Amino acid sequence: MPQSRIRLFGPDRQMVGIPEIEWSVWILGMDDIHEQESLAHALQFAAEHNAMFADNRLHYDTRHTLHAVVLHHGFAWTQATEHALGVDCGHSDCGACGFGRSTSKAAS
Repeated sequence: MPQSRIRLFGPDRQMVGIPEIEWSVWILGMDDIHEQESLAHALQFAAEHNAMFADNRLHYDTRHTLHAVVLHHGFAWTQATEHALGVDCGHSDCGACGFGRSTSKAAS
């Protein structure tokens, strides 16, 4: 599927990862999926990679654009997107999702 046509958000969003993997990071541009053990790990992994990609872009003449995108069950994740869909966002400190959630199931 051409990357320019992928819809990550909205009502017609497309799955870009593996649905059986709860948390992962998709490296857009390389099409690599990296499984993570929690939302916190996925956010840290994505942040570190996006910082490296930005640094490379600033220091090297490259046409390649790389981005790290957090995935939740294969779909691009943002807290707002999960809330809009009525899905538990996975954030351990989320009051809206945490109500009634057992602490053992919460992402850290």
